[in-house]
Amino acid sequence: MTYQNKPLQIPAQKFIEAEACWNLQQLYADLTAAKQDYTCSRKQRLTPLEKTYLRGLLCNYGPVEIAVALHRKCTGIRVDLSRGLYRYIEVLTLQQPQDWKEIPSMLEIYGYKQNSSRETLHSTLINSAKTPQSPIENRTEWGLAVDTSIFYGRTTELANLRQWILQENSRLVAILGMGGIGKTALASKLTNLIKHQFECLIWIDLSHAPLLADTLVNLIECLSDQPLSDLYKLRLITQDNFFFQAAISQLEFSLDSLIASTNAIEPTIIAEAIQRLIHCLQKRRCLIILDGWEAVFCTGQLTGNYRKGYEVYGEFLKQVGELQHQSCLLLTSCEKPKEIAALESQNQSVRSLKLGSLGQAAVEILKNKGLSEEGEYSELIEAYSGNPLALKIVTTTINDMFGGSIANFLRNGLFLGDYSDTLSRQFHRLSGLEIQLLHCMAKEVKPVGCENLYSNIQQDRGLELLKALESLLRRSLIETVQAESETLFVLQPAIEKYLMSVVRLPKL
Repeated sequence: MTYQNKPLQIPAQKFIEAEACWNLQQLYADLTAAKQDYTCSRKQRLTPLEKTYLRGLLCNYGPVEIAVALHRKCTGIRVDLSRGLYRYIEVLTLQQPQDWKEIPSMLEIYGYKQNSSRETLHSTLINSAKTPQSPIENRTEWGLAVDTSIFYGRTTELANLRQWILQENSRLVAILGMGGIGKTALASKLTNLIKHQFECLIWIDLSHAPLLADTLVNLIECLSDQPLSDLYKLRLITQDNFFFQAAISQLEFSLDSLIASTNAIEPTIIAEAIQRLIHCLQKRRCLIILDGWEAVFCTGQLTGNYRKGYEVYGEFLKQVGELQHQSCLLLTSCEKPKEIAALESQNQSVRSLKLGSLGQAAVEILKNKGLSEEGEYSELIEAYSGNPLALKIVTTTINDMFGGSIANFLRNGLFLGDYSDTLSRQFHRLSGLEIQLLHCMAKEVKPVGCENLYSNIQQDRGLELLKALESLLRRSLIETVQAESETLFVLQPAIEKYLMSVVRLPKL
């Protein structure tokens, strides 16, 4: 029997029995996102025919049986699957299906089969205390996580992160990079892809620099199924902080000093709370995202130094990275914590990923903004080092001020616009020696080595300069170029422009 592959109406009830065992709506949504990534088009959607193929495969029907059910040619269906659905599944799972029989098991591993996993999406982490032994509720709101319905590139980065977290069971993972490079967006996209593998998922924004006591109370309240009455000592620390914040307007004291003295009263309380949280992470498979870790670091010093009263955050990272548990803490930061730098060299349970240029995927940003001069795309992307936020900002300027002409825009030199605000926040964190080093690099036409930098600054401070260079690397503000006999350092064009036009050279 032969059939012609021709346009046809797909009955909505075809292979509908898949609904009884599979989370189809979530799978449709995730495969649609995968199709958009594969085709590099945000307009693409999973078609009714593709959904029908998918339901058939999930019901363990092969191409021959699907062809008979749909009155179509089997060869046409095999072509449709190999060019379409199989590729979207490969993007979604980062595994290439070799045969249709592999599809159900691959998707089951990723949690799309009903009742295969539970999840808790807790957005604000401010909820009422649970009764003893009460289960954690399922939630669907994301709170402060960003919308990733439009997401560009980063397929290699996503693959690495998924490998570390799902296959290698890394306990502590950091996404690092300068402002605007897409750390939070990548963390949100990753979480959307792997959330089915976790029983509990929590997202916390650290931009307001909460005390660790506040963070621990919120986490333990969300994760623990034990009575919460023994958290009263931990709550006292957070309440004392509110008291000090009110009193600071009346007293001539430093708020940082008051916070430090508060935490110094009972350091064992924090230690016990960390241990209790680790116990929760051992009992449940949880994914915790802490977004904006740099907020707990102090400003005006080399990176990795915590604000007074926040040093316990470093101990928290060490405990999460060193102690055995089945969960993962994922953090985003403009600055690399020294605890991660130390721990990741010892084992694979602690990993870090530094985000660089968006590369060719940045072309989609320019196209979506309506810029038509494709021959100028590469120069514009290179000028802003493939930084997604910078490109989104300048494309608006190009449309508003230059009639959409990239060439006319570039003739006027590098323009930062509102991206200066992002750089300003990051430069505010630098020490005077770091700023002086950056100014020296900005004056150089080519990448420069350590010896030239030392001679330009004209100070016998070799060890301090080396520490400052390492700090700038951890802040993602400089890049390295490997020469034959030494490592050279170079600035991105946007950072050089900001330095020369805005940042004053400090007196040391």
